[in-house]
Amino acid sequence: MNNLQQLFQNFKSNSILIYCLQIFIVLSGTTLGLYFLGFEKLIVPITLGAIATALTDFDDRLSIRLRNLGYVCILFFSVSSILEFLYPYKLLFLTYLSLSSGAFILMGALGQRYATISFGTVLLSIYTMFGLGEYQEWYQQPSYFVMGTLWYGLSSIVFYLLKPTQAIQDNLAQSYLAMSQLLLSKARLFDPDNTDNVEQLLYELSLQNSLVVQQLNITKSSLLTRLKASRANQKTIYWLNLYFLAQDIHEQATSNYLHYENIQKNFSRTDLIYRIQKNVRLQAINCQKLAEAILRQQNFQANLENTTVLNHLENSMREWIQKNPHNLEVKNLLLVLKNLKNVEEQFSNLSIEQDNYQQSYSKHQDNLNLLDDDIHGIQDLWLKVKQHLSAESALFRHAVRISFVFAVGYALSLLPFAKNGYWILLTSLFVCQISYFATKSRLKLRTLGTVLGVILGIPILYFVPSIEGQLVLIVICGVSFFYLRSKKYAMATLMATLMVLLIFNLKGSGYAIILPRIIDTLLGCLIAWFAVSFIWPDWNFRNISNNIRKSSQATLDYFDAIVEQYQQGKNNSVDYRKARRFAHNAQIELSNMISSLSTEPNPNQTLIHNAFRYLVYSHSQLSYVSALGSHRELIHDTQVLDLMLWCQQTLNDALIHSKPLDQTLIQQKLNEIQFISTQDDLSDNLLLALKQISLLLETLPELLKLKNTLLELEIK
Repeated sequence: MNNLQQLFQNFKSNSILIYCLQIFIVLSGTTLGLYFLGFEKLIVPITLGAIATALTDFDDRLSIRLRNLGYVCILFFSVSSILEFLYPYKLLFLTYLSLSSGAFILMGALGQRYATISFGTVLLSIYTMFGLGEYQEWYQQPSYFVMGTLWYGLSSIVFYLLKPTQAIQDNLAQSYLAMSQLLLSKARLFDPDNTDNVEQLLYELSLQNSLVVQQLNITKSSLLTRLKASRANQKTIYWLNLYFLAQDIHEQATSNYLHYENIQKNFSRTDLIYRIQKNVRLQAINCQKLAEAILRQQNFQANLENTTVLNHLENSMREWIQKNPHNLEVKNLLLVLKNLKNVEEQFSNLSIEQDNYQQSYSKHQDNLNLLDDDIHGIQDLWLKVKQHLSAESALFRHAVRISFVFAVGYALSLLPFAKNGYWILLTSLFVCQISYFATKSRLKLRTLGTVLGVILGIPILYFVPSIEGQLVLIVICGVSFFYLRSKKYAMATLMATLMVLLIFNLKGSGYAIILPRIIDTLLGCLIAWFAVSFIWPDWNFRNISNNIRKSSQATLDYFDAIVEQYQQGKNNSVDYRKARRFAHNAQIELSNMISSLSTEPNPNQTLIHNAFRYLVYSHSQLSYVSALGSHRELIHDTQVLDLMLWCQQTLNDALIHSKPLDQTLIQQKLNEIQFISTQDDLSDNLLLALKQISLLLETLPELLKLKNTLLELEIK
């Protein structure tokens, strides 16, 4: 009995399995259900309608889900009907298909919800071509699509009502799991054997940090869409508190207090580095345990052994200081110890405070202003779209490419050899991504998945001739596709290929499309590749200088918010959290741009090398600022405040206004900081502030050198 309960508990806490169960019910209803009810002719359009709707599904509160379902029904019926009317007029059909697809992609400017709905609508346009000319009345196929939409929408709402917090729990848990990986990446820096690959480890750390920030953004969206409701329940407030905890831990996890290259020189023969590494890994395990507790809706229990391990580190550090009283480098490790103690204290407090999470909802009203994707009138709609109406916008370039792809793809489908040529459009739609890097990776995976699917499809059609057996396989392949589509794209394509072959076989043309299916896939991939390579290619708009300026400005805005709190006292205001989030988001954009450089045709290796090094130094600067933020509090020492303000102004002049750097003056300030740091009565917080200022100033010359090199290489 206990094993069954444990199995059921594991299932309830696994959102992927729950989603697969939902898809299984949906596809079983549209295939086996309709078959046994005697509506075999409705299986294909209703199944396709349900699949297209599933790809528009977006986590939201109940009222928005109902509204989205209404939008999807209207859009699906309208688009399908227009295509039915235009079908006899090939030129008009091509023009409408091309322009409407681009317009729908551009709707993504209104927010992620609308981008998801738009993609599903474009997909349904292709599915409509599947059955054009097969129905006596124009409204039949559009109506069947809407039936599939309503069937999926009903199942989605029922599953949401059964567990409305599932998405929040899953997103929060994923945030802490990503945080765990970030901490494990950071632990690798505290390894005495890593003497030659510090920059590589820092680069990997910056990439992992990007994943954490992206997941935190997803979690924030999931939380705030529910907090916008008229009444937020106590559990939602509790999840919000856990999100804030994740933000605080992230700020401390991304903090950097030293040059990692130096710890091997000074401490490679001690146990200090190993003990620090062990503590960081234990905090990563804490994040994993908290993620599991969130999914299972259980209380998080801090491991008391962690405190013991941390105390051993502190004792070991004190003993080392007693034996080496004149070595000032250990002060850097003292700062690391303080940070570790802060994080451990937060985990320990969570064990106590989680049962007292009932807070006044009004305290969190200001958080609703952090995100608002809703459209507030025609003027707001136009402003959101207008900012993307130029080639500088990646979304606009993508919309134009999709329009081109659809025009060329449909023109090719009219040729005699492309009997089922709409598969060209379907392939192009899934392969043609907003960036060249993403498109290039999907080209290989799509082709591989299609070929494997066809190879496996031939024996399946032969050995499973019965309709019932093929319907069962359609359900299995459909569930597998939705399970794999965000994990293994090639396998997901394989399952989609098998599903389509089986659906075609219901019309008696399974074997007939095998060779055309491969040809159409290759053509679709070729068109998508041509579009991203020659229609406003990304490398003509990467604008390295603009990306550098944006990330530098965001980091300095974050620094400004921190300096203000050192002057006026610590608070966790909305403005502060926004500055912190914008700084990390700008770092993600910079990371994405630099990561894509190596995928360009004829990549410039010198540019790539310097860009990757710039990313490391830029992320390090953000880490130094984060360390100041994680320990911010009011200080009264005017000498330290003046140094902080001078550093703030120097960074702004050098990075934003491109003023020449006075190396002599910087060295004087570094000497002054070193002299102040030797004072015996200096508090830990003042010591930390001085250390972070020195790190920012020490790395500034190399950061500027790399920046100027990149700008010169870009111009060439």
